[in-house]
Amino acid sequence: MADLLEEDSSPAQTGAVLAALAGFEGKAEAFWSLYLQAVGQVLAARRVLLLSSALGHPWRARLQWPVQGGELPGDPDWTLRLLAGMRGGAIVIDRSADKRLSLAMQPAGISAGEGQVLAVVVLGVAVAGWDESVLDQWAHLAAAIPAQYVRQSSARAQMSEPAATGAPAILDEDGSRDASDVPALEKAGRLHDILRLGIKLSQETAFFQAVLVLCNALALRHGCERVSLGWLTGSGIRLVAMSHVEHFDAHSTATNLLEAVLEEAMEQESLLVYPAPADSHAVVRAHQVYAESLGQSFLTTVPLASGEKLHAVVCLERKSSALSEADLWELALIGEAVTPWLTELRARDRWFLARWWDDIRGQVKVVSGPRHMAWKVAGLGALLSVAVLSWVPWAYRVDATLSIRSQGLLFMPAPFDGYLRQVHVDIGDQVEAGTTLVQLDTRDLLIEESMAEADLVRYTREAEKAQAGRLLAEMQIALARQQQSAARLELIRYQLNNAQVKAPYAGVVIEGELKKNLGAPVRKGDLLLKLAQTTETYLELEIDQANIHEVTVGMTGEFALVGRPDERYQITVGRIDPAAITKEGKTVYLARASVRGELKPSWRPGMGGSAKLEAGNRPLIWVMTQRTVRFLREFFWL
Repeated sequence: MADLLEEDSSPAQTGAVLAALAGFEGKAEAFWSLYLQAVGQVLAARRVLLLSSALGHPWRARLQWPVQGGELPGDPDWTLRLLAGMRGGAIVIDRSADKRLSLAMQPAGISAGEGQVLAVVVLGVAVAGWDESVLDQWAHLAAAIPAQYVRQSSARAQMSEPAATGAPAILDEDGSRDASDVPALEKAGRLHDILRLGIKLSQETAFFQAVLVLCNALALRHGCERVSLGWLTGSGIRLVAMSHVEHFDAHSTATNLLEAVLEEAMEQESLLVYPAPADSHAVVRAHQVYAESLGQSFLTTVPLASGEKLHAVVCLERKSSALSEADLWELALIGEAVTPWLTELRARDRWFLARWWDDIRGQVKVVSGPRHMAWKVAGLGALLSVAVLSWVPWAYRVDATLSIRSQGLLFMPAPFDGYLRQVHVDIGDQVEAGTTLVQLDTRDLLIEESMAEADLVRYTREAEKAQAGRLLAEMQIALARQQQSAARLELIRYQLNNAQVKAPYAGVVIEGELKKNLGAPVRKGDLLLKLAQTTETYLELEIDQANIHEVTVGMTGEFALVGRPDERYQITVGRIDPAAITKEGKTVYLARASVRGELKPSWRPGMGGSAKLEAGNRPLIWVMTQRTVRFLREFFWL
């Protein structure tokens, strides 16, 4: 076989030799040398490497083709990048900056010793007309050849032992057909045809078209009257394609009987033949019913699996004769080769909700499996946390803005037009009843008072003189002027008496900064000071409209003033105003509250703080998320 691998061999000849390597009877080292050479020549690759690695150890090169092949500077990084993406036997394909493809694959079921795995890396693929999808399909077929070689080598070793007697087994331990009776050249030709069929299917982009091409190709190659394919769904096997038929009645009796045949093969997960051999223990009851009903003489059902998961079953119907052992071996290998691509097409063609559902189910299976203990513990901890948060009661408190207000608030205006002479208080001063707060200038009033007194004396004498002379008219005029002067004098004296603005009761000055305006004129009625009582104060709460339904009269709570958050005082809600007000762009409701205990002398009207009102116990998770949930419900109108 080695002499067939010349440097000028065509890709088709090299592909036939690569397929024939499954029946190679030499040692493993010679097999791998020929395998790397065949892979390199089929793909026109620059370099092919065989590497091995054990858990926790780096990759180590075992063989390479060409043996004296030169290494480019970027080859190590390129190789490590390909190996890093290879997980669980996956095939990794990458394209370099010069548009050349590279490939990394792990031969299925092959190891380099205890705890070690093998990988084949192909650098610089230069086959014209091949893209990633075609190369991926070819790689699945090429990766299966070493496993075939190992199985056949094991079978030959067992047959050579003295204890091995009787006919060779029809099925290997992994369920694939034994091809020991198939000549090497025939196997090479069949493997070459399988490669071509795989490449043809890889060019299809729709699932139904791909399975129809597969059924037609199998029917033509094996001379079958009909080839059918059923796909595994959540409820069982469903017939999806028949050779040379685009549409069929999914509810007919024949379809139901055929699906029963496919179901029977799926349940046993093995290739079934009807009529069954004399030494077979397989159950083919559904096969018998279907064959007798439709007049078919020979049935063969082939499961299609990817890894350990069964996806579909193919049924081949013939009237002339049963399939040969070589045909059965070929069908088993075709199933291994085409199933991954059909599975991918099936996933692409499904409705996106169905794909999401399958992904979720797959993730659940992974999580429920024996791996990922850290994630399982984290998930269990999260569930327990949610359960505890939903069960543990927690005190829910409503936030409110608080201000100290005075029950009595006195506005003190200017008693008359005048000028500021003295100001005895500042804002924030505590004053007693009768304390002089502001004094107006009285010098002009004193002059006017003297003039008014003089006018009063003069008009009084004129009235007396007119009365003595019995001059009635002059007397009445003098008396009128006397009264006018007396009224004017009384007004001036009133203004003099009120020139000093005094506090009517004890309180605190909360408005009126007048010392900087000494000597300034004031008009009657202008506000001079604002005086608030300190003996009768209350607390005013501003409650957001989103929380007002939680607040009731008699509700208790606590508050703290700005600057003294460590000092808490108990309060009780005494009144809630029925109408809302708008303040700083927010709609709030005003409520009054009283302090449970004595008022502090240091409290002044206008001081602010925050209050928290006790609204009862709620689940802790509700307390933590109620604001977010309310926002989302308002935003999405839920």
